[in-house]
Amino acid sequence: MSRLLENKNIVLTGSNRGIGRAMLETFAENGANVWAHTRVITEEFEMFCKELSEKEDVEILPLEFDITDYEEVCRFIKQVMSAKIKIDGLVNNAGILYNALFPMSQLEKVREQFEVNFFAPYILTQYIIKLMLKKKSGSIVNLSSIVGLDGNEGQSAYAGTKAAIIGLTKALSKELG
Repeated sequence: MSRLLENKNIVLTGSNRGIGRAMLETFAENGANVWAHTRVITEEFEMFCKELSEKEDVEILPLEFDITDYEEVCRFIKQVMSAKIKIDGLVNNAGILYNALFPMSQLEKVREQFEVNFFAPYILTQYIIKLMLKKKSGSIVNLSSIVGLDGNEGQSAYAGTKAAIIGLTKALSKELG
């Protein structure tokens, strides 16, 4: 049986739980090697990655770094470059959500959501795109939310971050597509 992503190399942020973990499993089942980012690597996550890697006969490299720490992001990019492995895909999945009605929204929490949900994927994409442009191939997937289009009570900052990702994605598709 042919696997859709056989021998493709994917960078996946936020791969430890929820949608990210499901994507990690799906990528592996389809033959992709995955750089599996998480903010904190737990023993359980390492074991999960090891077992999934063996089961699907792919390489899964769990990576621990704070995507809002741009020095750590640079170290990760240097690690990718030194491995001399072509990056076929980047999935910007990591994100956070704090609910608060607009008048009670704390600026610190608003900034944190923008750092994680918009600026971190923006910077990571800038680095990864340089590697992709050298190879003249690659795909980028940015996860957003319907809240970025329709809004939601108590999620004004989150809606703003997701709307920003939608706008970025549209602009990049025109610039790089």
